[in-house]
Amino acid sequence: MEAGGSICLDTSILIDNLRGKKGTVDFLRKLEDAGTGLSTTAVNSFELFYGAYKSEKRVNNLAAAKTLLSRLMLLDLTVEASDEAARILSLLEEKGYVIGFRDVLIAAIALTNDMTLVTNDVDHFRRVPGLEVLTAQ
Repeated sequence: MEAGGSICLDTSILIDNLRGKKGTVDFLRKLEDAGTGLSTTAVNSFELFYGAYKSEKRVNNLAAAKTLLSRLMLLDLTVEASDEAARILSLLEEKGYVIGFRDVLIAAIALTNDMTLVTNDVDHFRRVPGLEVLTAQ
């Protein structure tokens, strides 16, 4: 991935960043310093908020999620991404691979925006043909 490009951050990375995990925080800081555009999807936004609502520290976690999301470009689920997600899911099902609906939507949004997905679920997302996947580890 070249400096100045754009990447899409998966929920696992967003959570590690919120928890202050040094490796992830340092990785994201290097990307920002290199001028890399940081984004996430509307699906990841949902997952962050859902986790915050289920947590014991609801108010603090909701505020932290809102602050983090305000710093990122938010990628929407478009008709094109929906079509791509359906194509991907049917292809993976034909091969006997299991992937959750939210993850296939995230992958399709990243693909249709020509972005690399940064995640801790590398093996999971590598099942998606054509999706470039990196980890912060």
